[in-house]
Amino acid sequence: MAKYRSTDAAAGQGLFLSVNLQEQLLPDSFEYMLNEIIGTKIDLSGFDKKYKNDLTGASAVPPSALLKLIFYGYFKGANSSRKLYELNNNNIIAKALTGDMQIHWTVIADFISGNKEAIKDTFSQVLLYCNELGLIGGENFAVDGLRLPSNASIDMSGTKKQLGKRLETYRKMATKHIERHERRDAQGIHDEGVASWCKVDTRR
Repeated sequence: MAKYRSTDAAAGQGLFLSVNLQEQLLPDSFEYMLNEIIGTKIDLSGFDKKYKNDLTGASAVPPSALLKLIFYGYFKGANSSRKLYELNNNNIIAKALTGDMQIHWTVIADFISGNKEAIKDTFSQVLLYCNELGLIGGENFAVDGLRLPSNASIDMSGTKKQLGKRLETYRKMATKHIERHERRDAQGIHDEGVASWCKVDTRR
């Protein structure tokens, strides 16, 4: 009987491979754009007031890393703090977005519960940029049966009324995700499947 080398991925566990995490975020991919949007386009200074460790205490996980993990996790269908923790441990893209930080699920849960309104506002802005960059496709998109218009023809240079209406729509979606996240944390549910809050162009 022929003898072959093992192709079992588990056999490679224990190897220490040199990986450039930033190279995992391919241009034009959702994760690349998410990293850019959170990193350079949105003001996150409002989160700072929640932290009182400037003089004493351990360094905190940056809100930017938590937001990237949460929003990427929602895209991947991870809608609980434990599932986000698992994603950050096992997914190379999540590791790239968080800078390979070790983030315990309780830190994620505390961040969600303590910053709900700010997270909803940030989520809405992320979706606005997603729309502007063409990452939200089709005539509409859905999440948990709630269908919302993408209005892809209206760009960010539209009137304040148009932008305000779109932000209100996106905030409804953000609220729905945050509420589901908190329910799953409370119930200890590990959700499966892929969310459809943002249809992404996966072409490389």
